Amino acid sequence: MKIINSIIILLLGTGAILSSCRKADTIVPKQQKALSDIYATTAGRGGERLFDAVYSVNNDTIYFNVPYYYPADSDNESDLAKLILRATIPTEAIVSPTLGTLVDLTKPLTITVTAGNGESARYIIVAKKVGDLSLTSAKIKYTDGGLPQVLDGVIQANNDVLFYVLPGTNVSGAKFSYVINKHSTGSVANDAVVDLSQNIPFTVTGVDGSKRVYTLKAVEPVKLAYGVGINRKLWSKTAAELSFTGNNETSIAISGDHIVLVRRTSPSKFSVYNRFTGAYVQEMFYPYGAQLSFQMVEDSSGNLITTSWAPKNAKFILYKYQNALDVNPVKIIDWTNNNPTAITLDGGVGRRVNIYGDVNKNATIMAAAGQSKVIYKWQIKNGVLVNNTPAVITYNSLATGATNMGFYAEAQPVSADDNANYFLNYQFEVALVNGTTHERIAALSLGLPVVFTMPTAYAKFNNATYLGIVKFLDSYDLNKVKMSLFDVTRPSDMSMLPTSSTYSSFNVFNSDYYTGTINGNGTADICIGYSNNKERMQVYTLLTNGGIWAHEFTNYKP
Repeated sequence: MKIINSIIILLLGTGAILSSCRKADTIVPKQQKALSDIYATTAGRGGERLFDAVYSVNNDTIYFNVPYYYPADSDNESDLAKLILRATIPTEAIVSPTLGTLVDLTKPLTITVTAGNGESARYIIVAKKVGDLSLTSAKIKYTDGGLPQVLDGVIQANNDVLFYVLPGTNVSGAKFSYVINKHSTGSVANDAVVDLSQNIPFTVTGVDGSKRVYTLKAVEPVKLAYGVGINRKLWSKTAAELSFTGNNETSIAISGDHIVLVRRTSPSKFSVYNRFTGAYVQEMFYPYGAQLSFQMVEDSSGNLITTSWAPKNAKFILYKYQNALDVNPVKIIDWTNNNPTAITLDGGVGRRVNIYGDVNKNATIMAAAGQSKVIYKWQIKNGVLVNNTPAVITYNSLATGATNMGFYAEAQPVSADDNANYFLNYQFEVALVNGTTHERIAALSLGLPVVFTMPTAYAKFNNATYLGIVKFLDSYDLNKVKMSLFDVTRPSDMSMLPTSSTYSSFNVFNSDYYTGTINGNGTADICIGYSNNKERMQVYTLLTNGGIWAHEFTNYKP
């Protein structure tokens, strides 16, 4: 036993000597000290991103222009002494003073971000209350040929308000009406007579005394023979203004003058708004009882198609509404999701549904099954449903590394023909797919900072055909997006690389950033409407936990 003990002691001693000879690993503290994000909110609003920051040229001063009243058209005056700052800082860094509690920004506040290695960066936070100087809409009313006419102004980024008047039209006695914030004032009375035979300055004065001068101009329109021209932001509403609740607002659809917002609460709700102003109208009749709904789409004639959410063995039911105010919807599909291809994962149907055509004439409806390669397809011919039990399609060209299309995939048919091609949009790719072989024809080349894509809209405008998508950018928080339009009149352009000299004629529009709070499900939606005899096209973007943004395109040359 003494021998064994001696051996053990010898081994332990040797191990200790060897251990004492080995140098300890050097831990290098991180040196990053820059803020990557900061925003402001108010008490009781949790992590809602109410007010975004503007950085100085040197990135050492951060400005918050807080609306004098919030929401802007309310009577709730903002209090700079009761704001909450929330920020994203590097790993191992600390910020002083601690954020996330009420701070007084009636005077500048200095914050310091200290990196793990002790280096620090100072930022001065400056906030002020600002009036709303926006001109939401402008119209003129005049008489032409003995008939009353109404013409919408196109509000430009340079604050020109353009009224496209046909040659020979007399607008010297037009009545000018407009919409501005209720706390602001206009230099011309609403419905006052103006002489638009010459340019007219129009000043909006905010409650804080600030001013913005718009110029009213009657100009002769030059119509484009092809594609989109002058475009503008129409309106936007934040998640707070639309009373969003966490992760529940998933879909939007257009009918007539209305936009309908689907809320997958329990029970679900369909909320109706004016699509030209964003003003709330009413709740829409809901036909599904306790069963949830995630999705609503519009057909080419403005009928609204609502869908139930159908996990395996549940009812997948579609109703047709003539419009958003219809209280007697007609059931057009009633199918039990019996999981015909034995999908082992989710297999649910109804998160996303796409349509092409008019359900009163000819239409194709497609819906993907969750976490699978399966797409279900229904057809309507001469107003009659051909197949209540869907045709089953398997997509054969999954993107490299993908085993299924995830929970949210959209299959958008490009016609109501039996074997029509379709666009497939899921988190790994946006592809044009052969409707007979179900193999990829071509796919968009997006790349970073795009991390995810999801909703799809397909529309024709001024002799061009457009694919609208929402791109999730920068982070898998999935709370920063841009809406993009691609001219797919020539389907072969789908394979065009961003480095191509003609790429801008393919990717014709990218919006500003639209932001919200963390959107773990990665849900959003996009839909398209028309006005002025289809001489204007409105594109609406929904970001779950973010809001709704409306953008208008015209067929007028910029």
